[in-house]
Amino acid sequence: MAEYPVQQVLETGQVLNGRIDLLLDTHEGWVLIDHKSNPSPKARWDELADDHVGQLEAYAKAIHLASGKPVAQGWTFLPTAAGAVRVF
Repeated sequence: MAEYPVQQVLETGQVLNGRIDLLLDTHEGWVLIDHKSNPSPKARWDELADDHVGQLEAYAKAIHLASGKPVAQGWTFLPTAAGAVRVF
């Protein structure tokens, strides 16, 4: 599912609103893919993924709570740099 909307009230009372770039339903659980248009060289991909891990973790928690199905993987996809990093 592309551009899948996600919303959740967090423990802090804040409301998480976002769109999951790509959400795959697999036999192992959900796979979240977040696109980042960043031309960084491969040596910086892990750092870039670390910068955005909180976003993926928040989406994963919301999807798990809403569906009851585990999130098996989270990825940062870098189409401009032609690569991907598995975050969890």
